[in-house]
Amino acid sequence: MKKKFAYYDTGHEFPEEIVMAAGFTPYKILGDVHVSTDPADRYVQNYICPFSRSCLTEGMAHSQEWAGIAFCHGCDTTNNQYDIWKYHVKTDFLYWINTPAKNDKISRKFHSHELRRFKEHLEKKYDVEITDDKLKEAIKKSNKIKSLMRQLAALRSVKDITNEEYFLAARKCVQMDKDELINDLEKTFQEWKGRPAFPKNMVPVLVTGSDITYPEAMQIFESAGLRVVRDDLSLGERYFAQTIPEGGDPIEALTIYNSRIPQPPTKIPFHVRLDYLRQCLKETKVAGIVLQRLMFCEPNGLDFPFLSRELKKDGYKLIVIEREYTPTIDQQFVSRLESFRELITQ
Repeated sequence: MKKKFAYYDTGHEFPEEIVMAAGFTPYKILGDVHVSTDPADRYVQNYICPFSRSCLTEGMAHSQEWAGIAFCHGCDTTNNQYDIWKYHVKTDFLYWINTPAKNDKISRKFHSHELRRFKEHLEKKYDVEITDDKLKEAIKKSNKIKSLMRQLAALRSVKDITNEEYFLAARKCVQMDKDELINDLEKTFQEWKGRPAFPKNMVPVLVTGSDITYPEAMQIFESAGLRVVRDDLSLGERYFAQTIPEGGDPIEALTIYNSRIPQPPTKIPFHVRLDYLRQCLKETKVAGIVLQRLMFCEPNGLDFPFLSRELKKDGYKLIVIEREYTPTIDQQFVSRLESFRELITQ
């Protein structure tokens, strides 16, 4: 089995294909909501994003199992934690990829330069040659996975696919061996195609906001009678909505791909994220929109007033809600979503 190369990325910025071409399995650090963050809390204030503290806890506990670790420029919490990881996470290789916040010609040129530097550092550290052919093969494999996930995701609005099942499929994409993943997704697609029709007692919604990184959070929507049929999350459509170009320079292809994916709130201009949500709403009929924010998630706290104002202008019914980082099913959260369900089904 290929050794895992871990990455800490609060969006979908990390170039998995470069690591794949180097002979590793990319592994996205997602923390573990069931494990106490006490080890990380020694170095990070407890009013900082709990997800990031959980990721630091995982890094401190499991870094020796990974060939190396890379960071991508995400939110301020991610960026500022890099120095903490340098001193308190044991690893032979810790690298920072400075992905740009803007999306213009100069930014894309800078991004391409950063990807080439990362590739060169991997080659030097692990004594491997990452050729264009290897990169192109990795890109084809990634595109196969993205295509399968688009097919699976499309079934959410027409078949009885639970929120948790969709989430678990999406999580496998960023943590599982890619060859095994393709086989797994192909089997899942055949099984999901035979499912009963979308349940009449469930209400279709679009979910945006903070990334959902553990299945219990998805179960909350299920408990409230809501099915997530569209999203723009990193463990979701942000990962598979776009295809990586397969012609020409593979590094340039990865740069172009990154410029086209659904944007997180840490990127500008803000309207790009809104444009994707509007596209989703045109393509798939939903009864309402849930803008959910993890406690202490500042980027979404900044973005939500703009998004909610514009989506309300478009005539959509929505709810803005904050959740805690806990595996416990929060009944207050469920009650608010149930009230929202009643409102949008009247």
